[in-house]
Amino acid sequence: MNAELVMIGTELLLGQIIDTNANYLGEKLAEIGVDVYRKTTVGDNQSRIVDVIRESLGRCDVVICSGGLGPTVDDVTRESIAEVTNSPLIYHEELYRKIFEKLEKRGVKVSENNKKQALLPEGAIKINNPIGTAPGFIKEFNSRYIICLPGVPFELKAMFEETVIPFLCEKFNIQSRLYIRVLKVYGLGESRIDYKLGELLYSSCPTIGLLASPECVRIRLAVKEASQDRAEEILDKMEQKIHERLPGLVLSGENYSLEKEIDRILREKDRFLTIIDGQTAGMVIYRLIQAKAERFLCGEVFSPIGNIEEVKKLFDIRENYLLKFSFAYNLIIYSDPDRKVTNVYLSGKDIEEIHWELPFYGHEERDRVRISVISLEQVRRKLLDIEFKDS
Repeated sequence: MNAELVMIGTELLLGQIIDTNANYLGEKLAEIGVDVYRKTTVGDNQSRIVDVIRESLGRCDVVICSGGLGPTVDDVTRESIAEVTNSPLIYHEELYRKIFEKLEKRGVKVSENNKKQALLPEGAIKINNPIGTAPGFIKEFNSRYIICLPGVPFELKAMFEETVIPFLCEKFNIQSRLYIRVLKVYGLGESRIDYKLGELLYSSCPTIGLLASPECVRIRLAVKEASQDRAEEILDKMEQKIHERLPGLVLSGENYSLEKEIDRILREKDRFLTIIDGQTAGMVIYRLIQAKAERFLCGEVFSPIGNIEEVKKLFDIRENYLLKFSFAYNLIIYSDPDRKVTNVYLSGKDIEEIHWELPFYGHEERDRVRISVISLEQVRRKLLDIEFKDS
């Protein structure tokens, strides 16, 4: 089966709030094997909502709507569904009593317009809202289903998990689900990964997608199977092929990061890491601390380096670090704006000083993330003796 999402609210179009509901719904629907092919955002206008839902019903089995179920004049989702399905709105006294009781317990004065939330299209199945006042509903129309949920995220999530998922699984006899595995590659661009993976990217079982960001390229593997064991077997085989194409470069797991991998390597080598940062404004240190890297010992942050005397100061500090912390490696990062490069030095008791010259520099957040990540990736490769030749 397949579904489309219709996110309702003028505030979404104006950029006044971020639409987190679509992200959540897409993720949860994928988990139960429902394909989502489109997401449409529409303002609080009944005629436009009607047009969008009619279009969606012509393409999919289920339309899931979020928003427009409040008590105010611009909450017109109920009226829109009633128009689409040629169904009158029916007032449900028992729904209003529940709304009244919830508001009364919270000390909120009940207004006449709250009765609007007790209106549902004729024949609709109500969805209980365990948190808020606005009930949702499911309306069947021409063997297809329109599911309407409130726009408040924590209300929507509770209703979706408690009612909508069981409904969809039973109604459409859903047996399989989507299994996703995320691999990460640091320090290699999306186009090069695309080239290296070649024909693997055309696989249909599992499907493979690339997602680039300033820190890494994520390789998403996805397969729909009824059996988790079978799904894991398929994903394992494809992951092995990807490791063979990108030897030593692939980290597995959405929640596993470069910083955690460096921490693991340092622990294995019984070493720590100190950092002297004259380029990323503390970004490289922040990333290690955020990852709870226990083997990051300490560091210092300096303003961007302006002359040779300031560079010498960094290396003098490094010598003190190496004497004081003989059990730690040291990493220095600073830029050379005249040559438009970033210098990275790694040194320690049991390794010779290594110098990398990164062919870019900059002080915007995107630049600082990129420099931090590639510097740490160079450290990881060196500590594991990985020599990747990008040919």
